[in-house]
Amino acid sequence: MSQTADDVHFDDIVARQSGTVLVDFWAPWCKPCAAMTPILEEAELAANGTFTLLKVNVDECEQLAERFSVKSLPTLVLLAKDGRQFRRVGAASRQNIEQWIDTSLG
Repeated sequence: MSQTADDVHFDDIVARQSGTVLVDFWAPWCKPCAAMTPILEEAELAANGTFTLLKVNVDECEQLAERFSVKSLPTLVLLAKDGRQFRRVGAASRQNIEQWIDTSLG
């Protein structure tokens, strides 16, 4: 299931993952973010280890939000093991999220 990261431990958590990491930048006051949580968790389960979901609360992790230039919520950043990054902003269906991941990772 999803993990939570903070400004201090983010890089260590990402480095420990064996594959792709999907970072969900969210905030407790963001209604679309709340709607996305179960969608992202279902997609992670269905992916059978293709990616790990990592949640980052932007209210608590301002440095990470700045580092990834998060301006709107929810923002998803896909970190591929080969160093590529892909970004998606806004709420979406599980099908759209899964298509975005598949297309991004090729």
